[in-house]
Amino acid sequence: MSFTETTSEGFFSRLGNSIGGIFVGILLILASSALLYWNEGNYVHQAAGLSEARRVVQEIKEDKVDSAQEGKLVHLTGTTKAGSALEDAAFGVSAKVIRMRRQVQFYEWVQKKESKKRKKLGGGEETTTTDTYEKKWVGQHEDSSSYKEKGHENPTPPDIQNKDFASSDSTIGTYKLQGPVLEALDNFDRLPLANVKVPADKTFRVTNDVLYQGKDPAAPQVGDVKVDFQVVKPGQISLVARQTGDRFDKYTTKADTTILLVEPGGHSAQEMLTHAEESNNMMTWVLRFVGWLLMCIGFSMLVGPINIVADIIPFLGDLVGLGTGLFGFAMGSSLSLVCIAIGWIFARPLVGILMLVGAIGIFIMLKKAGQK
Repeated sequence: MSFTETTSEGFFSRLGNSIGGIFVGILLILASSALLYWNEGNYVHQAAGLSEARRVVQEIKEDKVDSAQEGKLVHLTGTTKAGSALEDAAFGVSAKVIRMRRQVQFYEWVQKKESKKRKKLGGGEETTTTDTYEKKWVGQHEDSSSYKEKGHENPTPPDIQNKDFASSDSTIGTYKLQGPVLEALDNFDRLPLANVKVPADKTFRVTNDVLYQGKDPAAPQVGDVKVDFQVVKPGQISLVARQTGDRFDKYTTKADTTILLVEPGGHSAQEMLTHAEESNNMMTWVLRFVGWLLMCIGFSMLVGPINIVADIIPFLGDLVGLGTGLFGFAMGSSLSLVCIAIGWIFARPLVGILMLVGAIGIFIMLKKAGQK
């Protein structure tokens, strides 16, 4: 099932939009520069904080509160114990666990758009947009009022929301599990619902550990709803955090970073800090890529009007587009390297200077290529 629509845009309209895109390009360049600079400084600060944590972290046991470690960064491996049972009274579901999460899904029509552009002689452009529709389970209600093709209306779903439940009296040895440590426990498993008795006012039934509203779970229809429950069960965990009385909280380092690490299973403090360093490295590289990509797009938008003018003859526009794309890539790459280098100069001058030299080299290569 699909709906196809074709629209056209003239040369002067495209040119006006591309001129407006210059300002967007400038904003992207500025935003990506700030992001890349901040990202490098944040990486260094996080690395310094984790390095400090390796030096000062202390081991404690779960069998007694060690007052000598008050306010210090500590490492503990122990077994959690659930307190009072958590209950979702709306569905009659309860479990003696650390955390519980209600997850709601709706079976609905979902629209997917695909567009293809074709350049026209004279600088215009024709866009063919195809809307396709499929039925699938979604976590949020899909508003079908804007769907172009009739027959794909989604009914208004029942007023049931996702909901989290957290224990207020669970423990790990003699310590209480509360605050950010409790929030960090996210190793969820599905809760079996075989013995659940759904309240009489609910039109749900239990099937395959799911509360289902509809005729046949094996052949769902648009408008069907299912609810399942995920829980964090008691078990062994390891944490690195600040000891505050008989509880744990975030630890602030001298580098003004915060440390709070929680993992299921038994892990040493050094292992957990290594995992945190790996996560810091990965996030830094992700943000570097995002900053670089935005920078390249920004420079490409600066020369967008040139592409539009060249599109008066479509094949010529393709050639010019290739050249401006390379320009955006080269300028974006070099300026990204400059921003990263400046970020490192303030933290580690030698590394930053080497990066800056590399960026200057790219600029020189671009200048020579332009002269040719």
